[in-house]
Amino acid sequence: MKDPRLAYVAPVAGAVAFLVLGLMAYAGFVTSDWTTLFLCVPAVVVTIGVVATIACGVLLFGTEESETPQEAAHLDGVALFDWLGSHIEAWVHRAAIRLHVHGIGH
Repeated sequence: MKDPRLAYVAPVAGAVAFLVLGLMAYAGFVTSDWTTLFLCVPAVVVTIGVVATIACGVLLFGTEESETPQEAAHLDGVALFDWLGSHIEAWVHRAAIRLHVHGIGH
């Protein structure tokens, strides 16, 4: 039976190739230096192949691994900003109290 994820391989590779080659054509029209662009074609084709392969690999083998307890304990994302915000707020509050005690805030 055909894997339905394989249906994404050609569109992803085509989209990456279209984007890169479209940008190359735009650069060629803007700079009018087509010889330099044509000399870069081998590197561009390799880049298209690498990026398309990585994107297709993510689509085909994109499985999530379960989080270990050590990874779950690390702060990230919004929790990190909340933690930083609470520490900054506490620091500002302590600084305001110290300034007020020393008579600077009057």
